[in-house]
Amino acid sequence: MAPAATASGPNGLLRDRRLLGLLITGGVTLLVAAAVIGFSGAYFSSSSQSPGNEFGAAEMTLTLSVPGQIIDGDGMLPGDTRSGEQQVTNNGHRGLLVLEPQDLKNTKLTRILELQVLQDDGSTPVEVYDGPLLDMRPLELGAMEKDEVRHYTFKVSWPARNDSPDLSETSASFTFDWRLDSLP
Repeated sequence: MAPAATASGPNGLLRDRRLLGLLITGGVTLLVAAAVIGFSGAYFSSSSQSPGNEFGAAEMTLTLSVPGQIIDGDGMLPGDTRSGEQQVTNNGHRGLLVLEPQDLKNTKLTRILELQVLQDDGSTPVEVYDGPLLDMRPLELGAMEKDEVRHYTFKVSWPARNDSPDLSETSASFTFDWRLDSLP
């Protein structure tokens, strides 16, 4: 029987192959770990662009069948009623239809004239305003879809009880402003 190798003596540790393999494996592992930790990190950066990202609001436009005067009030007298019609078409994006009188001045005549606005889309007309012309404020007429068409009738009355000579030669003028406001 051959004598067993011993790990004694100055070169004894290096002669044990298992111990030598473990030392080399451990050293290589430490070297790799040190390299990974020491040299890890990002040495580059990247950026990119996405050109052409532009946004715009949809167009909101109305078409009126009568672009000018709806009611001819020339020569009205106490007891008279005049009427006119307007057809409104939404050619753009869905929106809230609003009707507002503009340039309406507080005069003797605007204080006595009565205004009635009816929406008539083929069924029973719906009254959207009935009262003194001077008191009319912006009317929200509801959401209006793209390509929707609505019909409105306007009636202006001069009550017969208001026949004062003070009203002779008086006048009133104003503009109806139609607009679409955006909806959420």
